[in-house]
Amino acid sequence: MKKITIYQFTDPVCIWCWGNVPVLKAIDFLYGDKVGVEYIMGGLVEDISTLYDIQASPSERIRQANAIIARNWIAASARHGMPVVTDNFELFTERYPSSFPQNIAYQAAKLIDAGRAKRFLHLVREATFTKSRRTSQIDVLIDLAVQAGYDAATFLDEYTTGHAQSAFAHDRMVCRRNGITGFPSYIVRNEDTSIIIGGYQNLGTFHTLISRLSAGKIKPRRIGPSRSNVMEFIHTYKTAYPVELEVAFSLERHQTNILIDELIAAKKIDSEAVGNSRRLYLHRATHS
Repeated sequence: MKKITIYQFTDPVCIWCWGNVPVLKAIDFLYGDKVGVEYIMGGLVEDISTLYDIQASPSERIRQANAIIARNWIAASARHGMPVVTDNFELFTERYPSSFPQNIAYQAAKLIDAGRAKRFLHLVREATFTKSRRTSQIDVLIDLAVQAGYDAATFLDEYTTGHAQSAFAHDRMVCRRNGITGFPSYIVRNEDTSIIIGGYQNLGTFHTLISRLSAGKIKPRRIGPSRSNVMEFIHTYKTAYPVELEVAFSLERHQTNILIDELIAAKKIDSEAVGNSRRLYLHRATHS
């Protein structure tokens, strides 16, 4: 059986890539090692001061750009369901005008330990979208790398030696070679065939492509929304948001909320408010 790999062309601060996290988690959870998910860093913002046509001083252009981004994030979150927090939002400054550092940091993490790199990417996204952290700062990136299980000195060395920058430059070349102009975009590939699709996608699209590229041989596991299965999902990914459960278990919003409230009442999971959603994690006693 030929394995399927899904490549997401992405940037750690792309709001619609954040919105597609539930779908990629569901693919990982439902297909396991039969379908791989990989990331190609595209570099969304080289210089925020030139991203929008704003006639003002450099500092004012960046201030207005941050305000535009915050509004766009809130509007996108209302559509895709992944939370954002824009209180005290100042992702970009004159000193930190680019998202390239986050892209390079992912490459550094991947060069050290590809298995942990996906966890690191998720932590960067969470810090960016739900904690209003300026994730282009190296001290923030080091902190997140340590949370993902990396040694701080090793990560910093890989980030600064040039290997990560070269890997990022290669990824950007891959984007250009494939005509990628927006994020997220995807290549879904088996050993013989590649299919490129652009934009935010639902899980059904990937089910169809995986079935097509495997001649129907690769199927998702059938797993219902039982308490134990939901807890398995949260344990696997450390945390979860309601929309992730909705996608993975094919639930309606009201069904998800009932299930979450039951698990909280049973002291199986805990939650904390995050923007227009809530972050779920295993109850300490359960986790221990």
